[in-house]
Amino acid sequence: MTGHPSQRPPRGHGTDPNRLIRYVGLAALEGVIAGWIFLMVLLRMDIGGLGSLVEGSADAAMALVILLMSFGVTFGFVGIAWKVMVMLPGQADHD
Repeated sequence: MTGHPSQRPPRGHGTDPNRLIRYVGLAALEGVIAGWIFLMVLLRMDIGGLGSLVEGSADAAMALVILLMSFGVTFGFVGIAWKVMVMLPGQADHD
């Protein structure tokens, strides 16, 4: 920008146009990993009979894939929402 100096962004700020994409992507990845860990705990501890239900199913692999996708999407969005809600003003400029 060649306008008035007050219209120019401060030096060092806004130099990476992909910082928000990286911030949201990392938050989603953290949420997906947390969701998968939670699912594995549920399956391993057989909470509510979920582990034995999946293990005893004729299509156990398909049931596991569906559970992994469901927990991944759900917790991925929770991770994004959490990171955005706790983000301090101006914090995204420094990541």
